[in-house]
Amino acid sequence: MAHRYRLYPTEAQLPTLYMHVGHSRYVWNMALEQCLYARELGRYADQSAWNKQLAEARRFSWLKEGSSSVQQGALRDLRQAFRNWWGNPGHFSPPRWRSRHRGSQGFVVRDLTLVKVNRRWSELTVPKAGRVRFRLSRPVPHEATSARVTVDRSGRWHVSFVAPQPTFERTTTHKAVGLDMGIAATVTTSDGEHLRMGRLLSEGERARRLKLERKLARQQKGSCRRGRTKRSLAKLTAREGDRRNDWIEKATTRLVRDYDLIVIEDLKVKNMVRSAKGTFESPGRGVSQKTGLNREIHSQAWSTFRQRLIDKAGAATSMCTVISVDPRNTSRRCSSCSYTAKENRENQTVFLCQACGYSNNADINASINILAAGQAVCGRGGKVSLGSSSNPRETSTPVLRNPRP
Repeated sequence: MAHRYRLYPTEAQLPTLYMHVGHSRYVWNMALEQCLYARELGRYADQSAWNKQLAEARRFSWLKEGSSSVQQGALRDLRQAFRNWWGNPGHFSPPRWRSRHRGSQGFVVRDLTLVKVNRRWSELTVPKAGRVRFRLSRPVPHEATSARVTVDRSGRWHVSFVAPQPTFERTTTHKAVGLDMGIAATVTTSDGEHLRMGRLLSEGERARRLKLERKLARQQKGSCRRGRTKRSLAKLTAREGDRRNDWIEKATTRLVRDYDLIVIEDLKVKNMVRSAKGTFESPGRGVSQKTGLNREIHSQAWSTFRQRLIDKAGAATSMCTVISVDPRNTSRRCSSCSYTAKENRENQTVFLCQACGYSNNADINASINILAAGQAVCGRGGKVSLGSSSNPRETSTPVLRNPRP
């Protein structure tokens, strides 16, 4: 887990920090190009020779103005990125090019030297830049041995220290909950509660973003004015991301503190947000509607929510279990009689069983099914496959009921 703090460099330190960012990006891209070229020839790049090649390059190029430790840190990061990809290709993607126009940029500080100024501020020693002040929003982890300095597109600097997830204090509650992820309500619990993330930007901020996007479309690429417009847009995007992360942290903390068993859907978000454009020969249908749906799914950050639940539950002082179950037919299946049919879902919010007449909010009914499936997993040691038969007598799955008071 990364413990991130806001970094406040002075005007005199900014050129040095941007120089380290550029050198780190350049060294990463050159080493990656070497690996890709060797792959085209059917070979592997000699990664053990990278440090020697870097030392030779520093003798005759502008790289000697920077820090060798920062540049060697970029090579170590690339080696680790390849090891992660080779070791777990299902989770890690292959290393890709670093661009100055995409995402956050940064570099690694290996020889960690910290000086605490007071209870609110501390200083990090950065090569060739001296001591750079950062805000002590929480104690710096003692296990940290290195730091990563990053700058986002809005111009904000941060420093991150890698350390284990801190211990999460909680007491046993003997309570269980099922969570249904959605758009209108980000999370619906089996207790009947709707947790909504809500709008992350105010009406004025959304109007300003739309105005800036239109302005950006008219400006010439590469111009200074276009750059200022992009930074203004990036500030709004950063504000939106901060509010999203704040909501996720508070919601996951509350759930882990209140429940011993949390059952969530095993959603394949990457597959759910695939484009519907199709091809030239076979164009897609409802492309604009699917684009809007994908945008809403991305804004809810379901994967981040799930990961933070798992992290906090794993670090809890008393046992808290997070289980993922197959989400298929959880919204079509009656939580009272197990009758599964498409007709049970009258609309987006109303669930009415065609067999027994059970009625409830559609998301609450789905969350009850999710909790029942999770309880079956705990008891049987395997996942529950929810049936799709339209005839209640032909349903092959067991009746899973949520215990009600």
